[in-house]
Amino acid sequence: MNLKKTYNKLISISDELNIKIIKGKGNFKGGSCVYKKENIIVLNHNKPIEERLKNLIISLLEFDVSSISDKQIEKLFEEYST
Repeated sequence: MNLKKTYNKLISISDELNIKIIKGKGNFKGGSCVYKKENIIVLNHNKPIEERLKNLIISLLEFDVSSISDKQIEKLFEEYST
């Protein structure tokens, strides 16, 4: 699976987990937060796709991703959780 497809798959997983994704541009790294009881992940679209993908994976690991059954995505989570 290429980077863009993996990125889009992770975005859809975020939707399934009721995590809002905010895509912005600016001078910030991005990450996850809770605002008014809503789970949010902020991604910087000025960053390369590799960095956005890494940021998204690391942010998703802060939530319960045990319901994910995609083996390739599980492998990514394992890789970044160590």
